[in-house]
Amino acid sequence: MNTIIIDTRETHRIDAAKKFFEDKKYQVKIQQEKTGDYIFNNKVVMEFKTWSDFISSITDHRLFNETISQMEEYEIHFLVLHGTNRDYKAAMDYTGLDDKHVTGAIARLNTFTKVIRGTGTLEDTFELMRITAEKCLDNKTICKGFGTKSINKAFNVLCFCVDDINSERAKAIVNTLGLTTFQDVCRLTYDDLIKVHGIGDVLANNILEAIGE
Repeated sequence: MNTIIIDTRETHRIDAAKKFFEDKKYQVKIQQEKTGDYIFNNKVVMEFKTWSDFISSITDHRLFNETISQMEEYEIHFLVLHGTNRDYKAAMDYTGLDDKHVTGAIARLNTFTKVIRGTGTLEDTFELMRITAEKCLDNKTICKGFGTKSINKAFNVLCFCVDDINSERAKAIVNTLGLTTFQDVCRLTYDDLIKVHGIGDVLANNILEAIGE
């Protein structure tokens, strides 16, 4: 029997999710998890976001931290975006973001995880999640592209979320400056970065600009 863990922080979606997956013959557990909202067979993790939550998570800088945490805990990981174009426009009205910020965030996420979108009802999105997870668990093509990443969160942020930073540069920054966490990256300064071999004035400023975004 397939199993799914639903995180307790899903609050108002828990009842609907529990009913949906039980109807699909899943064993459902409700418990607080360190990362992710829905975990299938302890192998596939999905972070669930409405458009409103997704856009607010860009502005408060938790988006990449959450998805990188998933990547570090599970080999197969997704971010689920739920909502219609009307929901998207309504959420955008409350922020200073424009389409470029949102599409850029999605494109960046897709460099190290996978974003799937549900534009119908909540049940439609649950069905998309179920089909996606089961394909991954059956080792079908949709799960290809996931790889083992570093357990060092600072390395993952630099390597997968900052332009012009390849794995060797990320490793040099992390090792030289002793970085381990997302917060360490956020606290980087120009003086820190130019201490690293191969990081010059232009690249240091580019990194700081990317971190600020």
